[in-house]
Amino acid sequence: MTIRELNNELKKSGVSENKYFLHGLFGSTDDDNKVALTIKKGQNTDEYEVYYKELGEKHSSRTFNTEAEACEYILNKFKKNTRFFNP
Repeated sequence: MTIRELNNELKKSGVSENKYFLHGLFGSTDDDNKVALTIKKGQNTDEYEVYYKELGEKHSSRTFNTEAEACEYILNKFKKNTRFFNP
């Protein structure tokens, strides 16, 4: 799964774009008070960091080696927590 595909799945599931930040490409324009995915340069390859940012601090940060792993993790997180879905 790619970031674009994740965005499409979240939209289809009724998750509001203001609940997530996908590397500035999809979702909200900022990562504060949202589930976020950012891509950063690792030592040998890109790394995909998933976290929740609240009051300027990252919480529950996890780093993945592939885009697919990070996207699946986020999708499962949203599916397990229905408070993210539109009423």
